[in-house]
Amino acid sequence: MAETVAVVLAAGSGTRMGHSKNKMFIRIGRFSVLERSFAAFEQSGCFDRIVIVYRAEDKNETEAAAKRMLTTPFTLVEGGSERQFSVGNALRAVQGADIVAVHDGARCFVTPEIIRACVEKARETGAAAAGTKTRDTIKVTDGGLITETLDRSRLVNIQTPQAFRFNILKRAHETAEADGFLGTDESSLVERLGIPVGFVEAGGGNIKITTREDVMLGRIIAGETVRTGTGYDAHRFAEDRPLILGGVRIPHSRGLLGHSDADVLLHAAMDALLGAAALGDIGVHFPCTDEYKDASSMVLLERTREILCENGFSVVNIDVTLIMQRPKIAPYVDEMRNNIAKALNIAVEAVSVKATTTEGMGFEGREEGASAMAVATVLG
Repeated sequence: MAETVAVVLAAGSGTRMGHSKNKMFIRIGRFSVLERSFAAFEQSGCFDRIVIVYRAEDKNETEAAAKRMLTTPFTLVEGGSERQFSVGNALRAVQGADIVAVHDGARCFVTPEIIRACVEKARETGAAAAGTKTRDTIKVTDGGLITETLDRSRLVNIQTPQAFRFNILKRAHETAEADGFLGTDESSLVERLGIPVGFVEAGGGNIKITTREDVMLGRIIAGETVRTGTGYDAHRFAEDRPLILGGVRIPHSRGLLGHSDADVLLHAAMDALLGAAALGDIGVHFPCTDEYKDASSMVLLERTREILCENGFSVVNIDVTLIMQRPKIAPYVDEMRNNIAKALNIAVEAVSVKATTTEGMGFEGREEGASAMAVATVLG
């Protein structure tokens, strides 16, 4: 019996939303964008095999996500420079299939019902594409002037999945390659063969994660809420200890005393993050045991982010205030912010580090120690 195969495209990027990493790995609630797409295809129950098109530098992370979410057998195929070339690479790994469904992994809120409807329509007609009926009035312009109003009742916005009999899609790709034609999707290639494509109404929730606004909308669809936490920590000064703040070693005659590296700034940040997620405090997760003796607080901050992710939370921003008489930390603030941003996998613009003195008052003013306060916002 011929196979029904899904092709999930995951070789994109996050350039349009200002991310250097692949947008497929942005977390929305408990799962990444790609994991959500995998889950929908798994739950559809349609497929004998899934071909996943990955970006070379993301192979390991893509494979790990597939192993977490799929019981359906899957194959990894490296993507090309254009979507059409990526699908072409996938088709070469699909030989012998009956039906092939192509889906953009960035459409992570696709439902199993939509997927099944596209596959069934393709079995019936040979080709099918999901989409929505256009609600806006669409006009044609020429030189900045409106010249025509199109009949809205005949217009649709095409999305994915798009499903086809394998021999039709294969011929469409071969013809496009021979003609030097580069299309925007698979249905446009099939249309060039004179084959009509069935339309499957997808509804308004099948959004594509492309911009920051899409991520925010996705979080609303996923039911995320905004949560805020506060953190506080204090350490006394001691001789023969390095002064480490925000992951930066700062020249000073004394350092802060603690079981780990006593980075008071990061400890306050970790408590704020854990508090926002109601996941306890740093004493619960990083107790005074041999495992954490002299531990780097940068490592502990990274582990804190992982704990939040494992529990379905993502970090939005963090604001930390250091309270210390001396030394001044202004020359090191940018490095601290970069360290924190990297550990939390957020933009440096979402990290605030500042400092103040107590004008000689209290233990900080007497230079007996330093303290820090933090406020963190998370989504979950």
